[in-house]
Amino acid sequence: MRKSRVLLAGVAVAAAAAGTSAFTAANTVAPSVAGFGQGAVSGATITDIHYVANTANSTIVDSIELTSTTDLTDKTVSVTLKTTGGTVVVGTSYACTEKDAWDNTDIVMECDTTGSTRLFSEFDSVGVTVVD
Repeated sequence: MRKSRVLLAGVAVAAAAAGTSAFTAANTVAPSVAGFGQGAVSGATITDIHYVANTANSTIVDSIELTSTTDLTDKTVSVTLKTTGGTVVVGTSYACTEKDAWDNTDIVMECDTTGSTRLFSEFDSVGVTVVD
Protein backbone atom coordinates (compact mmCIF):
# COMPACT_ATOMS: atom_id res chain seq x y z
CA MET A 1 0.00 0.00 0.00
CA ARG A 2 2.87 2.32 0.78
CA LYS A 3 4.37 1.77 -2.70
CA SER A 4 1.08 2.59 -4.36
CA ARG A 5 0.79 5.89 -2.49
CA VAL A 6 4.34 6.83 -3.46
CA LEU A 7 3.66 5.75 -7.05
CA LEU A 8 0.39 7.69 -7.08
CA ALA A 9 2.18 10.81 -5.71
CA GLY A 10 4.89 10.41 -8.35
CA VAL A 11 2.27 10.17 -11.11
CA ALA A 12 0.55 13.31 -9.78
CA VAL A 13 3.81 15.28 -9.75
CA ALA A 14 4.65 14.10 -13.28
CA ALA A 15 1.18 15.06 -14.52
CA ALA A 16 1.48 18.51 -12.94
CA ALA A 17 4.90 19.01 -14.54
CA ALA A 18 3.61 17.87 -17.93
CA GLY A 19 0.60 20.18 -17.63
CA THR A 20 2.79 23.13 -16.66
CA SER A 21 5.22 22.58 -19.51
CA ALA A 22 2.30 22.42 -21.92
CA PHE A 23 1.24 25.92 -20.85
CA THR A 24 4.73 27.45 -20.95
CA ALA A 25 5.96 25.78 -24.12
CA ALA A 26 3.76 28.04 -26.26
CA ASN A 27 5.03 31.36 -24.84
CA THR A 28 6.94 33.61 -27.20
CA VAL A 29 8.95 36.53 -25.89
CA ALA A 30 10.13 39.13 -28.37
CA PRO A 31 13.73 40.27 -28.12
CA SER A 32 14.26 43.54 -26.31
CA VAL A 33 17.00 46.03 -25.67
CA ALA A 34 17.85 47.50 -22.32
CA GLY A 35 20.84 49.50 -21.24
CA PHE A 36 22.34 52.81 -20.37
CA GLY A 37 24.48 55.20 -22.38
CA GLN A 38 25.66 58.72 -21.89
CA GLY A 39 27.19 61.51 -23.89
CA ALA A 40 28.76 64.82 -23.08
CA VAL A 41 26.54 67.90 -23.23
CA SER A 42 28.16 71.15 -24.20
CA GLY A 43 26.56 74.50 -24.70
CA ALA A 44 26.63 76.67 -27.78
CA THR A 45 28.76 79.78 -27.62
CA ILE A 46 26.76 82.88 -28.60
CA THR A 47 29.09 85.77 -29.34
CA ASP A 48 26.63 88.43 -30.49
CA ILE A 49 22.92 89.19 -30.25
CA HIS A 50 21.46 91.74 -32.66
CA TYR A 51 17.89 93.01 -32.32
CA VAL A 52 16.11 94.05 -35.53
CA ALA A 53 13.53 96.76 -34.92
CA ASN A 54 10.33 97.15 -36.93
CA THR A 55 10.81 99.83 -39.62
CA ALA A 56 7.42 101.48 -38.98
CA ASN A 57 7.59 101.34 -35.15
CA SER A 58 11.03 101.10 -33.61
CA THR A 59 9.63 100.00 -30.22
CA ILE A 60 8.68 96.61 -31.76
CA VAL A 61 11.17 93.75 -32.22
CA ASP A 62 10.85 92.05 -35.63
CA SER A 63 13.63 89.53 -35.16
CA ILE A 64 16.65 88.58 -33.12
CA GLU A 65 19.89 87.53 -34.79
CA LEU A 66 22.38 85.33 -32.94
CA THR A 67 26.00 84.83 -33.94
CA SER A 68 27.56 81.63 -32.64
CA THR A 69 31.06 80.18 -32.81
CA THR A 70 29.43 76.77 -32.41
CA ASP A 71 28.25 75.11 -35.64
CA LEU A 72 24.45 75.14 -35.30
CA THR A 73 23.80 73.70 -38.78
CA ASP A 74 20.91 71.19 -38.63
CA LYS A 75 20.25 71.98 -34.96
CA THR A 76 16.93 73.17 -33.55
CA VAL A 77 17.54 76.66 -32.17
CA SER A 78 15.04 78.90 -30.41
CA VAL A 79 15.04 82.01 -28.24
CA THR A 80 12.91 82.80 -25.23
CA LEU A 81 12.39 86.37 -24.09
CA LYS A 82 12.29 86.96 -20.34
CA THR A 83 11.73 89.77 -17.90
CA THR A 84 12.28 90.39 -14.18
CA GLY A 85 15.94 89.49 -14.40
CA GLY A 86 15.31 86.39 -16.50
CA THR A 87 12.72 84.77 -14.24
CA VAL A 88 9.45 85.37 -16.14
CA VAL A 89 8.92 84.18 -19.73
CA VAL A 90 7.38 86.72 -22.11
CA GLY A 91 5.22 85.12 -24.82
CA THR A 92 6.42 81.87 -26.37
CA SER A 93 9.72 80.64 -27.74
CA TYR A 94 10.68 81.78 -31.22
CA ALA A 95 12.20 79.36 -33.72
CA CYS A 96 15.44 80.36 -35.40
CA THR A 97 16.65 79.61 -38.92
CA GLU A 98 20.04 79.85 -40.53
CA LYS A 99 20.69 83.33 -41.92
CA ASP A 100 24.42 83.09 -42.68
CA ALA A 101 25.81 79.56 -43.03
CA TRP A 102 28.61 78.10 -40.93
CA ASP A 103 31.96 79.22 -42.39
CA ASN A 104 34.20 77.24 -40.01
CA THR A 105 34.29 80.30 -37.75
CA ASP A 106 30.73 81.31 -36.97
CA ILE A 107 27.09 81.06 -37.99
CA VAL A 108 24.25 83.60 -37.80
CA MET A 109 20.76 82.43 -36.84
CA GLU A 110 17.65 84.60 -37.30
CA CYS A 111 14.71 84.25 -34.91
CA ASP A 112 11.52 85.81 -36.30
CA THR A 113 9.31 87.40 -33.63
CA THR A 114 6.69 88.93 -35.97
CA GLY A 115 4.15 86.18 -35.15
CA SER A 116 3.33 88.08 -31.96
CA THR A 117 4.15 91.71 -31.37
CA ARG A 118 6.98 92.07 -28.86
CA LEU A 119 8.03 95.43 -27.54
CA PHE A 120 11.61 96.09 -26.45
CA SER A 121 10.21 97.25 -23.11
CA GLU A 122 8.66 93.82 -22.42
CA PHE A 123 11.91 91.90 -21.83
CA ASP A 124 15.31 92.32 -20.26
CA SER A 125 17.01 89.02 -21.11
CA VAL A 126 17.11 86.37 -23.82
CA GLY A 127 17.47 82.61 -23.39
CA VAL A 128 18.83 80.47 -26.23
CA THR A 129 17.97 76.78 -26.55
CA VAL A 130 19.87 74.45 -28.90
CA VAL A 131 18.75 70.87 -29.45
CA ASP A 132 20.72 68.41 -31.53
